[in-house]
Amino acid sequence: MLGNFEYKRIRSIEEGCLCLAEAAGKGAVLAGGTDLLVEIRNGLKSPDILIDCKGLDALNAFHVSQSGSSIGASVPLNRLIEHRGFHTIYPALADALISIGTYQLRNRATLAGNICNASPAADSAPILLVLNAVVDVIGIEGVRAISIRDFFTGVKKTTLKPDEIVTGIRLPERSDLRTAFKKQQRIRGHDLAIINVAGAYSPDEKTLRLAIGSCAPTPVLLDPIEVDSKDADAFASHVIEIVRSSVSPISDVRASASYRSAVLPILVKRILHELLPAGGGA
Repeated sequence: MLGNFEYKRIRSIEEGCLCLAEAAGKGAVLAGGTDLLVEIRNGLKSPDILIDCKGLDALNAFHVSQSGSSIGASVPLNRLIEHRGFHTIYPALADALISIGTYQLRNRATLAGNICNASPAADSAPILLVLNAVVDVIGIEGVRAISIRDFFTGVKKTTLKPDEIVTGIRLPERSDLRTAFKKQQRIRGHDLAIINVAGAYSPDEKTLRLAIGSCAPTPVLLDPIEVDSKDADAFASHVIEIVRSSVSPISDVRASASYRSAVLPILVKRILHELLPAGGGA
């Protein structure tokens, strides 16, 4: 048996929020379900009610544009990945989404679900952080817009209130950005990240933003780094020192802290080589 819970297919977001409020913290929202159903099956979660929001048209829509994009909470990853404009405007985010699970899983998994699961290794989290994404939610008290920087509070924990439902994710206009995503995992194919790193470089502002996942209880967004060095090697060393002072890799079932500490500078250098002229200089 998967679990003993009530199943409710909601007809509106407001109905879902009321159900969650009545469940008093014992409700769960079903969109893709690729993480949630596994956790229920393994006994890690035991909701009293499962609230299915997949049938809501408002959550199944997405809009992709250079001037800003919005992605509904129930949009499967493959719909985004197979959208040609999405690859053009958000190449690094597309790379991150392709690295999540298998093709079959991505037919159900959602971007909102990937961040709501709040795994420190979530592949979409670092690139959403450097893109300064915004999470839209609705609850009993109304609508909220949460910066992705403030969304994660711990392992499997977010700032969402018990009655709130994520309705979508917005990506602001930043057409000048160059972005990149790198991931180290244990095996070829699909696997959770040992480390994932995302970078965004603004040629206009001469700033670099880096975010690192799977090295701490939450993904880590570094402060913007000013890119003003003509010496690529010196700048790379400078960035790596900033990374080391900002992140203390952890040990878990996938890798030791020492292994992560050894791999992290390599991924950072690859990000710099891909984003910056001559691999580092402005």
